[in-house]
Amino acid sequence: METDENIRLRQALEHAAAELPPLPDLAPLAVREGRRRRARARFAVATTAFGAVTAGALGIALLPGSDPAPATPAAVPSSPAPSASPGASYPPVVVEATPGVTPPDNPDGLSPAERERRAAHQQRVAALLDELLPEKVTGIRPVKDEVAVYRITAGGASFRMAVSVRPTDEPLAPCPDLPEERGVCETVAFDGDREAQLMAMPVNGPDTTGSYLRFSYGKSRVLLSVDPEAVSAPVTPRELLDVAADPRFLDLVEDTDARPVETKEPRPVAGG
Repeated sequence: METDENIRLRQALEHAAAELPPLPDLAPLAVREGRRRRARARFAVATTAFGAVTAGALGIALLPGSDPAPATPAAVPSSPAPSASPGASYPPVVVEATPGVTPPDNPDGLSPAERERRAAHQQRVAALLDELLPEKVTGIRPVKDEVAVYRITAGGASFRMAVSVRPTDEPLAPCPDLPEERGVCETVAFDGDREAQLMAMPVNGPDTTGSYLRFSYGKSRVLLSVDPEAVSAPVTPRELLDVAADPRFLDLVEDTDARPVETKEPRPVAGG
């Protein structure tokens, strides 16, 4: 039996609830979070499988006993990617030009501080690529001692990807004409009036296509590329443009243009 006190309490609660704002639609948030968790899960599985594949199959080897890039880099980037998961780490790999022959450690003779700075840069790039590349890319790993080079995984295959911000005195050459190579190059505008060149062309054979994008920024030339392996590159030039046009990537380019991690591009040799 309902008492007067219960009736008054129920009326007070109904009045308070009526003054609250409507609840937000949680479905889009749940879907977005679910996609992120699936992507992270795919990345974890892919990196585990990636490490189990033989060096002869992929031309790479993990670094037993070496100093992988730390989860919290000693040299903290000036503008870390805000969407990168705290503590996310992308273990580096070593690429063997000759299978079974591991290249020398620290081939450029860099100081420990500079190696840490470059490793932190690669971790920042890898975190952005993890966010910005299409979902078909399930693994991203920096190549140790090659600051502009990464290994990405898609469809169970490994591909070489470059993300280079290299100082240069040379202007960007016009979009090349590639009819003999069955290549395509187009110039597109992004980030206001900035221009980028998007290229797709056969590499290593007529049936395997690579994807390339380049543009000028400040005193640097920016290159994003994915080379084919036994199959064509899994990322198209337009998908590379989606990476390049993201404000977080352009922040990274601005920082790297101010504090380069690569040596200056040599001038072209006349007649070469």
